[in-house]
Amino acid sequence: MPRHVLVTGGAGFIGSHLVERLVTAGERTSVVDDLSRGRRAWLSPEAELHKLDLRDAAAVQQAVEQLSPDVVVHLAAMHFIPAVEGAPELARVVNVNSTRILLEALAAKPPELLLFASTGAVYPDRRGPIAETCPPRPFDLYGRTKLQGERMVAAFAASTGTRCIVARIFNVIGRRETNSHVVPELVGQLRRKRVPVLLGNLEPRRDYTDVLDVSEALHSLLSLARNAADTFNVGSGRSVSVDDLVRICERILGSPIEVEVEPGRLRTRDRAELVADPRLLREATGWEAERPLKDTLAELLAETAAS
Repeated sequence: MPRHVLVTGGAGFIGSHLVERLVTAGERTSVVDDLSRGRRAWLSPEAELHKLDLRDAAAVQQAVEQLSPDVVVHLAAMHFIPAVEGAPELARVVNVNSTRILLEALAAKPPELLLFASTGAVYPDRRGPIAETCPPRPFDLYGRTKLQGERMVAAFAASTGTRCIVARIFNVIGRRETNSHVVPELVGQLRRKRVPVLLGNLEPRRDYTDVLDVSEALHSLLSLARNAADTFNVGSGRSVSVDDLVRICERILGSPIEVEVEPGRLRTRDRAELVADPRLLREATGWEAERPLKDTLAELLAETAAS
C-alpha cells in the first residue's frame, strides 16, 4: 500500500519537483502551501493541495489531523538571504516558529518519517568541501534559523520516536526558481539582452546542483533504513564562481558577455566558498548529481529565450 506523504512548500521550487517524483513513484501525495511563492500550476494534478499558512497554528493542526500522513517533508521556508536579512523577525517566524507549529501538530499522531530541509548555510565560513562531521557555526541569520529548526527536529525525534532526517541542501538551480538568486538574475538579464549584465560579487564559489537531482536525492532519503545516518549534505561537490557561470553562459550563447559589478548588489559579508562533501549521501543511497551545470544553464537560457 502506498505511503501518504505530506510536503510543506510543495508547490514551490524544490517542492513541486519532489511532488512530481513522489507521484511518479506511486506515493499518495498531499501538499501544504500558501502559494506566496509556489504556483498551483506547477503541481501534479494527482497531488492534493491544501492552501494554508504554516504560521496559522489552528489551520495546521486541522490539516494534520485530517491528513494523518505517514511521511512529512518540511520544505516551506524563507531562504533568500537578502530577504531574510531584510526582515529578520519575519524570517524567524516563518523558519523557526512555523516549524515549531508543525511539529506540535504532528506530535499527537507522529508520522513514521520526517525529512527536514536544512541548508549548507549552517556550516562555518571555510573553504573546501564540508562534511556532515563539521560542527555547525552559521555565517548568517538564514543558517541560524535553520540550525534552530534542526535542533527542534532532533528534540521531536527523541520525544516521539519518529525517524527524522535532516537534508542540508546547498545551492539549487533549475526551472521554477522563485527567488532572484544569481543564476535566475544572470539568465533573466541575458533574456532581456541587457548590456552590460549587472551583477554583485563575482568571486564567491558555490555548489550548484540541478533541482531535478536535488528532488531525486530527497526522494532517495525517504527510503533509508532506520539505522542509517540522520544528517546528509545534498550537493554536487563542485565549486563554481559567479564568474565561472558567466563564462559557461558565454560558451552556450557563442558570444561574449559584458559584466559590470553594481555596488548596490555587492554583499558586505559573503562567504568565499560553500561546497558540499556529498560522500555520505552517495554511500547511503547511491545518489550522485548527474546533470552537468552547462546543461542546466543551457536549458534555462533556451526556456527564457523561447518565452
